[in-house]
Amino acid sequence: MAKVPLCDSTVDIAVFCLSLMGTNLGEFLAEANRVLVMGGLLKIAEVASRFENVRLFIDALSSLGFKLVNKDTENSHFHSFEFIKTGKAPVNVRKVGLQIKPCLYKKR
Repeated sequence: MAKVPLCDSTVDIAVFCLSLMGTNLGEFLAEANRVLVMGGLLKIAEVASRFENVRLFIDALSSLGFKLVNKDTENSHFHSFEFIKTGKAPVNVRKVGLQIKPCLYKKR
């Protein structure tokens, strides 16, 4: 997901649904920024337990060139976010410090 075979600014919407599992998730989101048109939508749905601090996550996405337009953190199992692309991602995405916790699975 860090290098998809798409041209720059050719996608209207990018969706990450339970897919930010890699240790390089900043690169995944920077790649989404690259392929999204200006004003394009980025939708993210992830397991709620992965977020220690939602505000830090939103701030990191802001540093990657996205502006939050909607969030739902009321669900006890999942958080969802909608961002629009407002600018380019920085060249060095590791400096953004984007991190979320590993997903914890429970035996049922």
